[in-house]
Amino acid sequence: MYSRAKLKQICAPMVTGDISEQDQDILMNSTMSELISEIDLSSTKRKSILSPNLFEYQFQYTCPTDLKDKAVCDIQPQVNRGRFDDWRLTTDEEFDRIKLDQRTDIIGDPIKLGRNTWSGENLIAVTDHDFTKKILISKPISSTKITIDPLTSVGDWVLFGDTENVVVDNSNYVKNSGSVKFDISSVGGTTAGIQNSALSFDLTTYKTEGHAFIWVYIADSDDITNFILRLGSSSGAYYQMSTTSNNEGTTFVNGWNLLRFDFSGKSTTGTPVDVSGTYCAAYMTKATGKISEVGYRFNDLTLGIGDYYNLYYYTEYGWQTVAGVYILESNIDTDYANIGQDEMTLFKYKYAELAERHLRNTTQSEYNRKLYEIKKKDYTNTHPSERLLLNNTYYNIG
Repeated sequence: MYSRAKLKQICAPMVTGDISEQDQDILMNSTMSELISEIDLSSTKRKSILSPNLFEYQFQYTCPTDLKDKAVCDIQPQVNRGRFDDWRLTTDEEFDRIKLDQRTDIIGDPIKLGRNTWSGENLIAVTDHDFTKKILISKPISSTKITIDPLTSVGDWVLFGDTENVVVDNSNYVKNSGSVKFDISSVGGTTAGIQNSALSFDLTTYKTEGHAFIWVYIADSDDITNFILRLGSSSGAYYQMSTTSNNEGTTFVNGWNLLRFDFSGKSTTGTPVDVSGTYCAAYMTKATGKISEVGYRFNDLTLGIGDYYNLYYYTEYGWQTVAGVYILESNIDTDYANIGQDEMTLFKYKYAELAERHLRNTTQSEYNRKLYEIKKKDYTNTHPSERLLLNNTYYNIG
């Protein structure tokens, strides 16, 4: 890597005129921005741990904030990758249409898991709505998972906190055949939800690194601090977990939200008996003024561990601080550029092109652009992009 101060020294002789320090700083960032937008630089490839772990039928995952466009290279299992464990990048529209059909092949025949190797098609999409990117993934896995309660009927579920009118709703749900609906009363307390003391589940496998998932329908997301889940052997002996965001790491929205509760962050009340789980409470922490609202719902409470995967991608952040924090633009000369030797030459020619254009030296700028294009061609021939190509099915003959 090169410090910004070093890049300034390297680039200065390439320019025929004088450029102020302030303009030079602007040109440094402009050069990096154009370079990254035009080329998938090898030095900008990054690895992050997929969050959360990969789950079957859990489709939305946290997207790295520095992901460049849709430049996903690979999603790699941390252990035991199969020969056919590859991916297809598609649009979020096609992903949404066929994500549940991946247990059949192109002509509709069933595809089975064998020795943890999926011989069908694994899908990835990158969605970017309302300035929030998400990674969408569809892949059958064999990880352990249990359903605590599908929440399709009221059964033994009763009110918790400022709750009233706990009923089943067979018209608005995400999974199975219904959801449990409740309203917020006019009492004016700080919690509202449902609880059950007559369940049967075993937390032994999940209490350390596991996750709990539940769908919640939020009628109005205003004045909600968090959602809390309690799981244990009684109302006096339980593990408690909370979340301030939905599963993909974004704020609560009106409508259905998938919530994930991580056992790694749990607190413990009493002495829960892990093998004899009977108690669950799912509720929101709210403002006292949040009263007399209707139409909240819970659906499909499950436990799982998931498979551990790494996400490889190209970053759009061309700089990093001395502390190793990736940043979009550099502000000080001690920052480092995420480029190597070959890429430094590309940077030098691109900087010279932009600097001469800034000085209104059109002929010299064009000359530097041609030098850059020659080097760019050499670089992309020897360092081809590793990103997955976007593949959209326009017509399925099958």
